[in-house]
Amino acid sequence: MCAQVGAGRQSHKGPTQHEKEKHMRRTHLRRIGAVSLSLLMVLTTFFLNTRLALATDPIRGVEVKVDTSALDASVDAAKQAGVDVQKDGDVDKGTADSEAELNTKRDEIKADYDKQVQDLNATAEDAKKQLGEYAAKKQKYDEDMVKYNADLAKYNADVATCNKALEELEQKKNEDGYMTKPSAQMLTFKSEPDAHLSVSEKKYTKSEFSSTVHSWNLGSEPWRYEWFDTLNNSQSEDNARVILEKDKPFVATYTNLSNSSFNGTKIAKVEYIYTFKGASGVPLPDKLPVVLQKDPAATIWYNDFFADVRINLKARLYDEEGKEIDPTGSLLNFSSLNRGNGRSDVDRDAIERVAFFNGEYIPISGSSIKVHPDGGAYADSSNADLDKGSKFKTDDWDTPTSPNAWYGAIVGKVTNPEISLDMASHKSGIVWFAFSSDVKAKGVPMKPVAPTPPVKPEKPVIRANYHVDILHVRPQLGKGALDEADADINGGTINANSIVKFTLRTSAFPADHETIDSVVFRDTLPDDYEIDLDATKASSPDYDVSYDGGSRSLVFTAKPPLIAQINADLGKAAEVPAPMVIGKVTKGGITYENSFDIDINNSYSAKSNTVKVQTPKAPIILPAAGGPGMLSPIMFLSILAVVSGAAWLFTKRREVWRGAGAWYGRETYSPLKSSGMRRAFDVRGKWRSILARCHFNR
Repeated sequence: MCAQVGAGRQSHKGPTQHEKEKHMRRTHLRRIGAVSLSLLMVLTTFFLNTRLALATDPIRGVEVKVDTSALDASVDAAKQAGVDVQKDGDVDKGTADSEAELNTKRDEIKADYDKQVQDLNATAEDAKKQLGEYAAKKQKYDEDMVKYNADLAKYNADVATCNKALEELEQKKNEDGYMTKPSAQMLTFKSEPDAHLSVSEKKYTKSEFSSTVHSWNLGSEPWRYEWFDTLNNSQSEDNARVILEKDKPFVATYTNLSNSSFNGTKIAKVEYIYTFKGASGVPLPDKLPVVLQKDPAATIWYNDFFADVRINLKARLYDEEGKEIDPTGSLLNFSSLNRGNGRSDVDRDAIERVAFFNGEYIPISGSSIKVHPDGGAYADSSNADLDKGSKFKTDDWDTPTSPNAWYGAIVGKVTNPEISLDMASHKSGIVWFAFSSDVKAKGVPMKPVAPTPPVKPEKPVIRANYHVDILHVRPQLGKGALDEADADINGGTINANSIVKFTLRTSAFPADHETIDSVVFRDTLPDDYEIDLDATKASSPDYDVSYDGGSRSLVFTAKPPLIAQINADLGKAAEVPAPMVIGKVTKGGITYENSFDIDINNSYSAKSNTVKVQTPKAPIILPAAGGPGMLSPIMFLSILAVVSGAAWLFTKRREVWRGAGAWYGRETYSPLKSSGMRRAFDVRGKWRSILARCHFNR
């Protein structure tokens, strides 16, 4: 035996370079593996914490879903009202670790849902209003489209008719009564009998008008006032008697128009700005009496007192929104421009003319009115008497309805947004000037106005968003230790071979908990604890119980009836019966520690608290002195002291030897490798065996 031990002793050399490198590689691989595992755990934890769980969460526990029925109803109602409702991502409201914290979070979620319901209901009502208005607009649009299509068909036909008329005018432009430059009319401004007239200066009564003008003392000749009196007495009180002052603008405004338009745009207001430019040949006090007509298309009458008089007229047109209209392209009628019908005792060759028109003159073939180098349009000679070269007598052409009215007329085509012209007369007495679109040339067509398509109403899009709150709760676990009488012995002491019961408790699943599919308790029993499996199964009837004696693993799996009971009413809290482990502690002088794990839905796991139970050490019973074959107590204690001292000395010597071996890099020398020391300690071992068997009689 000694030879074998001696032969088995080998000398130890230091590690080779290859072994060192191999050790370093293994160390590096272990470090890389540890870092990778740590990183994986961090990333896993991150994603678990950042995603919104839809059910049991491995970390946060069981999902608690606060009632969303009111919110769901509001969502459905909003959708039915036409609201585009979109669901946002779920909002994580965290994890509750106590009932108080759970109730607080429930209240927060309920308040959130109430606010969402309120907002969704308000949006639904707004949607009903907006979509109702849209439906009415859409119906009108559909009706307007029918009319528009009809108007468009008529417009296309009118365009064809107008183009044909212009072609005919082009062929007849050199014939009497036709414009020398054919053009279609865009302006409708012929009669506004219901217009309202307002003026910027004083409006005179008939008597005030007479007394004021007569006070000027223009001379003793009867004709000086004869025609003025005729004008004053012939005018209706609806017309405005006013006095123009030289170079001072006078504004006449017409509203309440109903018959006038330009290229399809309604004319709602007209402004005439009159400026008296002066008179020559008569000592007028830089003033002129005029009578403004109630109808703006009839315009103005005035008396020139047989002098040379000029009045500037600026015309501005406005639409219904008060925006000024650009009348470019309009045709204006300049007619009843007489020459040669003045008083014989003053000057028979009286002249009426249009001057300084800022547009384009379009003469009428065969008309007596010509355009002159001084910017005026008037007759070259008398258009009143046949014997003086006129084609017609005055009465044959100078009436509103005469087919020959073109003879004393010319057409003005507007080329500027603001129309400006001068009304001028030479010793004519009473003068009438009408600003209108009633062109006297033959066959002038109206330019068709394209119908305006109705604007299709845009269907309103009303959007709303909502979300659902996610809440989890961690079940609170409690491990208990009971004695046979069900008294709490956690942290206490109990005799060996006593019954000890371990209880595995979890808090109830709260109201509104998710569906629970599985509940599993796992308990690894401590060594020297002897389980009573039958009693354990009997005390835990709601669970399937399995036990592995090798791993000392005890598993409680909730039976289907218990799972069904837990899920019977998710709106109510569900108690979970506590399984119980029954067994006994078998050895003295041991601290028994125990905890359990719970697994819910094969997802969430948690560990309980640890309970502790101690058993007292067994007392040493010494035999009585003088017993047969027994040592005396004194001898026993002496032997014990010797053996203990030898063991202590050996231990110290071994430490010295090991230190020396480490210093020289050799295998530590052990005295146990020597046959002599081995025998000595074999003897010590035998003494230990002997002492264990000793009994002394008391």
